[in-house]
Amino acid sequence: MSELAKRTVFGSLFVIVVIGSILLNYWAFFAVMLVTVVIGSQEVAKLMLKEDKSSLTPWIMILATLFYVLGVIFCNYSHVIQLVLILTPLLIALFSKKYSFEKVAVSCWTAMFFVALPCMLLMEFYRTSALCFEGKYFIIILFCLIWINDIFAYLTGMAIGKHKLFERISPKKTIEGSLGGLIMAAVVAFLANHYWLHVWDKWELIGLVIVVVVFGSLGDLCESMMKRQAGVKDSGNVIPGHGGILDRFDATFLAVPFVYCYLMLMFK
Repeated sequence: MSELAKRTVFGSLFVIVVIGSILLNYWAFFAVMLVTVVIGSQEVAKLMLKEDKSSLTPWIMILATLFYVLGVIFCNYSHVIQLVLILTPLLIALFSKKYSFEKVAVSCWTAMFFVALPCMLLMEFYRTSALCFEGKYFIIILFCLIWINDIFAYLTGMAIGKHKLFERISPKKTIEGSLGGLIMAAVVAFLANHYWLHVWDKWELIGLVIVVVVFGSLGDLCESMMKRQAGVKDSGNVIPGHGGILDRFDATFLAVPFVYCYLMLMFK
């Protein structure tokens, strides 16, 4: 199977699993996000520690998973539970003879805040009624905007990209590509709102698209930074032709918390 065919087949399967779980029910999507947290936190450990196997990796996975699961199940008390989990790396570092506080804290907090927190907020989107329509459809729109931006940023950059966006971290990304992704995401959002949703006014929609695209692109760059520092091409190999969980969800992981903040301001 050629590389392009592999990317197409497994990319399509990835989309089917994610969108299918959202449409199926709350707990199906919960399970997909749980797998995302478990594998994603393991990939964070690999990048942060530059080791495939480490005695610290299970702690990182456990903390991130508990942060997600307990935050979803005990949503009304999650701030208390998560505060304890956030402080736990201090104790791990205190009793660790092998790893410094910096390695323990950065690894654990990156897994919790960059991976587990966005997945927990996606579950919050799913059950919320503050979006003027079912939350699951908002999640689908959110994913579609991120994917459209990613695809058309790549295509536009390949076609007319000349000016580097952030050459130190990602030499192939261009300003023209980023603008192409933003414009196409905005066009799709306006068409969806005009012919289907009828929820947002144009300024609310413009704000949403900008937040998704800007912070999604920054999430991509943040993950590229982590991979560059670790000296690896992909965060993992769980999705053939695409890499790891971080490679597929990097834009989502950073965009979701800022989208959440934007929605809280918009619907306060």
